[in-house]
Amino acid sequence: MTCEHALAARLTPPSSSTPVYKEECTQCFDSQDMAEGVDVCLSCFNGGCPGGPYNHAHQHSMKSGHYLTLNIRRSAKAPADSDERPAKLTKLEICEDTGADDYEYHTFVRCWGCSGARIESGLENIEPTVQAVIHAVEASKGHEIKAWAEEVTACQHVNDLSGQVPRDGFSLDTLHQCSACDKRENLWLCLTCGNVGCGRRQYDGSGGNNHGISHYEATGHCVSVKLGTITPEGTADAYCYTCDDNKMDPHLAAHLRVFGINVAAQQKTEKSIAELQLDQNLKFDFSMTTADGAKLEPVAGPGLTGLKNLGNSCYMASVLQCVFGIDRFRDRYFPTAADHFAMCTQLNPAQCMLCQLHKLANGLWSGRYAALETNSEGGVAHQAGIAPSTFKAAVAKDHYEFSTMRQQDAFEFLLHLEKQVDVAERSVNSGNSNPNKVFDFTTEERLQCLGCQKVRYKVQPARSVSLPVIKRPLDAGLAPVSLAECLELMTAEETIDGYQCPECERPTQAVKSTRFASFPKVLAVQARRFELVNWVPEKLDISVQVPLGEVSLEAYRGRGIQPGEEPLAETDDGAPAVAAQQPVVVDEEVVAQLESMGFPRVRCVKAVSKTGNCGAEAAMTWIFEHMDDPDIDVPETASTTQTEPPADVNLAAVEQLAAMGFARDRVERELRSSGGDAERALDRLLSIPDDDEAEAALGNSTEPVAVDDSQSGNSAFELTGYVSHKGSSVHCGHYIASVRHGSGADSKWFMFNDSKVVVQEMPQPEQAYVYFFTRVD
Repeated sequence: MTCEHALAARLTPPSSSTPVYKEECTQCFDSQDMAEGVDVCLSCFNGGCPGGPYNHAHQHSMKSGHYLTLNIRRSAKAPADSDERPAKLTKLEICEDTGADDYEYHTFVRCWGCSGARIESGLENIEPTVQAVIHAVEASKGHEIKAWAEEVTACQHVNDLSGQVPRDGFSLDTLHQCSACDKRENLWLCLTCGNVGCGRRQYDGSGGNNHGISHYEATGHCVSVKLGTITPEGTADAYCYTCDDNKMDPHLAAHLRVFGINVAAQQKTEKSIAELQLDQNLKFDFSMTTADGAKLEPVAGPGLTGLKNLGNSCYMASVLQCVFGIDRFRDRYFPTAADHFAMCTQLNPAQCMLCQLHKLANGLWSGRYAALETNSEGGVAHQAGIAPSTFKAAVAKDHYEFSTMRQQDAFEFLLHLEKQVDVAERSVNSGNSNPNKVFDFTTEERLQCLGCQKVRYKVQPARSVSLPVIKRPLDAGLAPVSLAECLELMTAEETIDGYQCPECERPTQAVKSTRFASFPKVLAVQARRFELVNWVPEKLDISVQVPLGEVSLEAYRGRGIQPGEEPLAETDDGAPAVAAQQPVVVDEEVVAQLESMGFPRVRCVKAVSKTGNCGAEAAMTWIFEHMDDPDIDVPETASTTQTEPPADVNLAAVEQLAAMGFARDRVERELRSSGGDAERALDRLLSIPDDDEAEAALGNSTEPVAVDDSQSGNSAFELTGYVSHKGSSVHCGHYIASVRHGSGADSKWFMFNDSKVVVQEMPQPEQAYVYFFTRVD
């Protein structure tokens, strides 16, 4: 049929940069592979399910007044008879799969203004938009890379390479062995003089003998190329030691011609750095078997839905499985999904964080998308899982790390997720329904001057703790430690030299310790399993013995000021006198080492400054210990030297933050104090109570600040989830999650390895990186 809405439609086809959601509904995980397909709005290109229990396409149409949609349904073609075996993976890339060879596509236009009736095809005012949608790239793929290779660019040292002169004795015959040892693999050619040096020694003794970097340190020749990776197309692994990073050499053919090397005649014989990284990831295709070789039982159902790996997204999937295994998160977003979608005023659900939280909770807990599949032998196979693409795009929007396809730190993502939930929840019921409150607790910091013996107590809000893992070498490996030993170390006293005591009025020594002032409903714990070895962060393979039963934290509770203790006079700082008198000039070499580990520069500078230039290891420890600080990303110059905040603030930033539910005067005050930086202002707004009196009490009170639960005094906990990191390096590897469902005798553990979910009869939290303990009430 042809309706009035179709005849009167004035549609604009999507451009190449317009997001088109055509593979999956933006409010649930119904996809184009299901019987009803997906309806794509021909006005704003939102994707909605047209049937089933939700019918989000109709809901979107009624809200927006966009009546015309294109229904897209995909069905698999029957497999062709062929004896040809699939080609072995030899190239490091994930090519875009258009599905043209494996699927058939069925499309038609419908009008929701006419009760979903089908519209006659080929209308000249509609057909151009229809064809543009059909050929558009799915929005979830629009910002993804097409290959698992680092984004490598050239640098000025490569572009300005000059003075190329082959060294004395150079010949093509010298290219097959390191000039300083007998290594014949992982060889790097200096593009300045033609010296051949072996690569860096790895943690396990493999790799080279560091002769390539030794040549750079002796000569200053900074650009080298890896022999064996040169291709006839003129590409190869290049490295700049001055930039300390992989680089692209756009003039490689010309640079190699100086040494008599014709790239057209070269044959690639060694794996590139990106291929070696892919090999490392492929090793983590777990067999999903127990220690005795028995296969673990695959499961599926409500709360047992796997998350597809989007490409190095295991850090996100493992954290989400643990977080949405918490009752408060499940109850906040799963049963209320339909109500939120009905009331949400955001016409593009893909850009609404609350919509994506509800969508994810529904996907994980409805059971609608969790079904075991059948393998080629007719046996039970793992489920396909759901792809959290729109959630990742929403939660990681504009973030310089999480918006990429690179592997990230799971604990850092947990902190980022909490911040995004805080921001989203501010717009709903003044944040009173924020599930993050299960993590809220307070710590008690006790400081005592050893000169006058007087004490000061300070109560501060927190959401997690970072536990040091004790390193005790054995003849073979490292000795295991207990959770209690790590907690004792975390709460132990530390000595502060040069403390400027307000009572003694001179530099003295002081001791400081931190304990729990109150306890959260769920305690998130990071185990710091890293140390610096030769200025490189190395993972510590230490077993932390964590009980699966009840754990009491009563011994680590702060008691406030005790009888006989005299309070110190209140001051704004208790910094060492030396630090107060003269600012620390940071060691840029140490800062660069920390930056190379992936820490943001502002944290590196602050850590080096706070630790008094005591080296990279002390600075890295400081970063781990202060990850939860609200001002962790506030530059030192902004907080210590700025005396005249800007008189005016950006009105757009004020409106943006005020729209999140913050009082306008607070927004303006925090923007001024943060030098106009909206991100820093937001961090302070989220971390400081709304009421000024509550803020003052938080800084000076010796009593625990009220948290979300009336039973916050209970100190008994049980382990209910953990995230484990598999791999020897902090830069690669794989994350998996283990989550306990139920309690008492009815409880059962499950392991989530991306889309694979299995029963875990014997949980192994000893090697976990992030733990979640639930309070026993």
